[in-house]
Amino acid sequence: MVESINKLYMHIIMLFSTLFTMNYTYPNLPRTGQTIDSFIPKGYQIIYQKEGNLNDDKIKDVAAIIESKTEIDNLKETDHAQKPRILFILLGKPSGGYDLSVQSNESIMLSDDGGVFGDPLQELYIMGKTVCVDYYGGSNHKWSYTYKWRYQNNGWFLIGATHSTMNPIENILETYDFNLSTGFAEHTVMPYLEEDEGKPTIKPRTKRFNPGKKPLYKLREFKFGENMVYKDIFF
Repeated sequence: MVESINKLYMHIIMLFSTLFTMNYTYPNLPRTGQTIDSFIPKGYQIIYQKEGNLNDDKIKDVAAIIESKTEIDNLKETDHAQKPRILFILLGKPSGGYDLSVQSNESIMLSDDGGVFGDPLQELYIMGKTVCVDYYGGSNHKWSYTYKWRYQNNGWFLIGATHSTMNPIENILETYDFNLSTGFAEHTVMPYLEEDEGKPTIKPRTKRFNPGKKPLYKLREFKFGENMVYKDIFF
């Protein structure tokens, strides 16, 4: 019950935040360039960058997250300024240099979206041909998200997502793991702290279920926190 309230509260915060978005015009990244730096707009800097082979051509590709050096008023909140972030993916060319494969302006959480833990963005990494982004935040009740983006059908799509909530008082770690390509998911409940004396202990259990297969979310259009995947779980 507590986890459900926390999930709903977080979604409401995200929903109201988006009402104030669109006052800022994101820069359009170049379509092609010789170096990674040639894609970075003036006033932005790289905060995460990973290399891998994302389209099976054996040429190095790049995924990166950049952040504005300047705070923008009324970006997502009305009471304080924030720094915009952009996720983009470059595909290497046989002749050298890169082509811009996708630019995503609103899929990345900002530095103050994580609650008392500060910046929720934990990691950007490439696993096989999949670009993954991890988040962690909250307060007494903590949460985490993982997003998995893959290039297919001439675009970048969300093929998997994981959401966990951690309740140290009840000693519960609850995880929903969605395979959005197949439509199947797993729900796992287990102790948050395995050996914490005095804490309640529950028996770990995992249930596989089918919430239904839906059209995959496109990275280019994705806005964090606006997409209901299952019941009160939003991505």
